[in-house]
Amino acid sequence: MTQSLVLSPMQRARLSSELRRSLSFLRMKEPLTAVEWADRYFYLSAESSYIKGKWTTRPYQIAILNAMGHSDIEEVNWEKSARVGYTKLIVAVIGYFIEHKARNIALWQPDDGARDSFSKKHVDSMIRDVKPVRAIFPWFNAKHKNNTIASKVFETQNQIYLLGGKAAKNYREISVDVGIYDELSKFDNDVEKEGSPLSLGDKRLEGSVFRKSIRGSTPGEHVSDEVPCLIHEAASKAAHYMRRYIPCPHCNVFQTLSFGGKSKDFGLIFDDEGTVEHKASSTRYRCSSCKQDFHYKDYIKADENGFWASEEGLKTYDGIIYFDDNGEVVPAPRSISFHCWSAYSHDSPWSQIVRDWVRYHGTREGLKSFVNTTLGEVWVEDQGGLEPNDLYRRREHYAAQVPFDECIITQSVDTQDDRFEIETVAWIEGEERYSVKFEKLYGDLTQPFIWKQLYKRLTEQFRTPNNSIIEPTISFIDSGGHYTDQVYAFCKRNGPRRFVAIKGASTKGRAIVTFPKKRNEHGVYLALIGTDTAKDTLYSRLIQTLETDSAHAAGMFHWPINDEYSLQFFEQLTNEKRKLKYVKGRPEIVWDAGGRRNEPWDLAVYNLAAIRYLQQRKGIDLSQYKNTQRVDSDDEQDEIEETTPKQSGRSLKEIAASMKNRG
Repeated sequence: MTQSLVLSPMQRARLSSELRRSLSFLRMKEPLTAVEWADRYFYLSAESSYIKGKWTTRPYQIAILNAMGHSDIEEVNWEKSARVGYTKLIVAVIGYFIEHKARNIALWQPDDGARDSFSKKHVDSMIRDVKPVRAIFPWFNAKHKNNTIASKVFETQNQIYLLGGKAAKNYREISVDVGIYDELSKFDNDVEKEGSPLSLGDKRLEGSVFRKSIRGSTPGEHVSDEVPCLIHEAASKAAHYMRRYIPCPHCNVFQTLSFGGKSKDFGLIFDDEGTVEHKASSTRYRCSSCKQDFHYKDYIKADENGFWASEEGLKTYDGIIYFDDNGEVVPAPRSISFHCWSAYSHDSPWSQIVRDWVRYHGTREGLKSFVNTTLGEVWVEDQGGLEPNDLYRRREHYAAQVPFDECIITQSVDTQDDRFEIETVAWIEGEERYSVKFEKLYGDLTQPFIWKQLYKRLTEQFRTPNNSIIEPTISFIDSGGHYTDQVYAFCKRNGPRRFVAIKGASTKGRAIVTFPKKRNEHGVYLALIGTDTAKDTLYSRLIQTLETDSAHAAGMFHWPINDEYSLQFFEQLTNEKRKLKYVKGRPEIVWDAGGRRNEPWDLAVYNLAAIRYLQQRKGIDLSQYKNTQRVDSDDEQDEIEETTPKQSGRSLKEIAASMKNRG
């Protein structure tokens, strides 16, 4: 005999509620963009906001948030200042991906402490206050395996992992659709020697149909190409680097906002005199076109008509639809970057920027903070550590023209409009370098006579401590000026492997020297010099030279005491600095002399390239050329030890003869 199931009114109500919840997952949702979803559902929680309440996306934030949620864009970078809303946007897009797109997410913070704070302060409050997200997370405020600091699992079976970025294990054994990196510049560049956080994290996205990598941060310090600022490096590599354009309220010309300053006649300006508050209250913006001023309230209204654009010609108003230079709709890019600084914020007036500037710019630490957190730009350390006088005082007495009986000699030539500048360098083990001679050869470079004089200089012989003669092995000659044809003719006539034409190539990360397999149409081998890489290497070695207490060390510079190596030489050697510049709309870290003379610096680059070429392509082993000098307790040279380097490779005379024959 069967019995009918009888439910109480309370049980029937509970069952009906559960059935409605289960069926709701099957209901077709209205498709929404990330901005539409956030403006409808997102909420500013009291724990994480100055003012709680309903969220409204600011005009300058619309394209960024929509790009984060765009299914066709795989990579979004935001190089930013403080106070522009990045944290709110990534919390909103987390809710959007979980509730609306049903995606799995991993969010990495720089460390576990930052992860814990973000999980409690931002994720928990978002789940509590955003109704559609709360509806699919019944474990809120409950001790449950689906509700931990490190993980939230929703009824839709979608999950968000909340992880610290310092441990390599936190990048393993998860598969997600979306990877988010908060404050990327604070991550370790190499996570436990297993790779960069971006390479480790983005690996977890492989296999996803809708993979998405979101990176954002205020920039930090660019130490070198080997230790870069991670957000700056990531943003610079994107297919498009977007900047915000707003119309001038007076002339309607669209322009990006810049800080201005005394050297510019446009940008954010303020009175030089008076108290901090007077300066702050005088803040206004001067248009780059009509030179009329407008104020913060005018900007807020103008921002409604703004757009984002890259130097490559891509343009968007909303981050959903993209246009080319002709106004034609084009597909969304695979990777995109945005730059946004404090002047664009709707929640922090321009007067606060001026207060920050007045308060902080007087010290290195304060200026660094202003550049990073207000301008949203990477900090590039000024090479103030290289003082010409300090290097000048490092000059020393050599026992002969060349201080070693066995070494490799290279020469470099910088070609100017009215002269050649030439430096000869002796190299020993560890790429320790001893400058031998520096000279200037003046004349008319269109005439044969000056080139004959150059040949004599480059075939000069030098005397060693044991009174023997040594010759240069190779000469690198700059062909990038106005006398390219003459340089080519000189090298071809005298031997293109002994006299090598070179040209600078400042591409980031390029090898110090790249030598072609074949001659060019002019009959010479044109070697390309990775100038940025060489300059980074040389700069670190100059610093090492100043800081070391040793008489000699690998990579160390040495100069002789003579009139050629004057204080002016060292001033020109240190005139070039690393600076942040916008090149075709992209922020790039470049070496810049600011219009000052820097020929000795270029010659050092060319000589480094020359010795690298000899080691990599000609089989020269510098470990065979030992430092045979002995320095007494007063740090003065008193004698040269009678030692002979190992001859496992070709001897110097054999190499020189071979090079000469090939010429």
